[in-house]
Amino acid sequence: MSGTIWSKFYWSDWETDPAVRLCSMAAQGLWMRMLCIAAAHDPIGYVAVAGRGLDETSLARLTGCQESEVSSLLGELDRNGVFSRDRHGRIYSRRMVKDAKKSAIARKNGKNGGNPTLSNRGGNWPSDKGGDKAPLKPQEPRARDQNEKPNGFSQRAMARKKTAEIEIMGEFTDV
Repeated sequence: MSGTIWSKFYWSDWETDPAVRLCSMAAQGLWMRMLCIAAAHDPIGYVAVAGRGLDETSLARLTGCQESEVSSLLGELDRNGVFSRDRHGRIYSRRMVKDAKKSAIARKNGKNGGNPTLSNRGGNWPSDKGGDKAPLKPQEPRARDQNEKPNGFSQRAMARKKTAEIEIMGEFTDV
């Protein structure tokens, strides 16, 4: 067992998928059971246990249905294009396999620091494309006044600005 105890489920995809909606409620229920199996076993996304695809008999045992019922419901799901089969005949969920691949890539990138464009390269490079580009220059720190406000003006600068405005208006008086 792969240890997958939860995964993303796209409710709108389930509700709006025409292939699933063409199927009977019983077939939809079987497909949901098959998705549970596919999420819980390796390889993720495949209706398989220990990498071996499940036949109708095994699927009937796992889902608690009669073998004849599973056979007819699988036929319905297959006719409507709900699932795919690999070259070995194993049933799989296209969406689940795609998500598992994306997850594996993200996991690998996370182990390497998270940014795939920085792997196998040293320094601060602006992009992953293009030939000889110089590394980015670090920014020089600027001096800051302790009393600086969020808009960038210090209290002294604000006082000078106010004094200048008063002088312009002619309201400046000497005390």
